[in-house]
Amino acid sequence: MSYVVPVTDATYRARVVDSQTPVLLVFLPDSGDVRRAFSPVLAEVAQRLGDSLLVATVDVATNPVTTQGWGVTQTPTSVLLNLGIMQRVLLGVRPADRLIEEIEQAVGPNIATP
Repeated sequence: MSYVVPVTDATYRARVVDSQTPVLLVFLPDSGDVRRAFSPVLAEVAQRLGDSLLVATVDVATNPVTTQGWGVTQTPTSVLLNLGIMQRVLLGVRPADRLIEEIEQAVGPNIATP
């Protein structure tokens, strides 16, 4: 069973840049309505796509290096990477089905669940 992984400035390179699987890197505030609204969606995406996608979150308040490095100015901002290369940037909250569809469009249909 897959789950959402927290990423920090210290773990960013190892968890995201060096990942051999696609990564959905989501920049979120440390608390509040945005996090409460999007967290269940991210958990569902992680569960449905399993080991074919790493879903990772960055707390923007405590990880300024990674947040500023991506130029994040609003949350949530989601960055889809494949082999460390940005494939797509998605702004705002969206339902799990739509998010998975956008991931499949950017990375390819082989990421879909069997």
